[in-house]
Amino acid sequence: MSDIDPDAEPSMSTREATQKVLRTDLAVGIGGAVLGYAEAGSALFDVLPVVVGVTLLTAVAVAVIEHDAVPGVYPEVAALASFLVLAGAVAGLVTLSAAPMTVNLAGALSGFGVGVLGNRILYGVVFEVPSYRLTRVRGRS
Repeated sequence: MSDIDPDAEPSMSTREATQKVLRTDLAVGIGGAVLGYAEAGSALFDVLPVVVGVTLLTAVAVAVIEHDAVPGVYPEVAALASFLVLAGAVAGLVTLSAAPMTVNLAGALSGFGVGVLGNRILYGVVFEVPSYRLTRVRGRS
């Protein structure tokens, strides 16, 4: 497996890589949002702060990872730190909410899905997909 030349041209065009990123992230985002709603239904309105909080934190975490927002730090380290902050914030939001735990977790799942969707619509439809993400997708194909 070490016979792959890292200096070779990518096997996937920018357009193909962008489409793959959009398909993947839109599926993850829609899946999370729909599954959370399917679990809790209209009870999600009772935990709207959890949904909104997780949405914003997820969108920021994905943006930090994809835009190399912390100069001098490997993107993988930034991703781990973003994930830990997101997980801690979700745990805090879920714990502080008065609603049942299952509704809180469904709200967190829906918020995660909406956050991924929002980020990908902003950086995929409105603006270009960040080059870091395109490079990662090309490397996996």
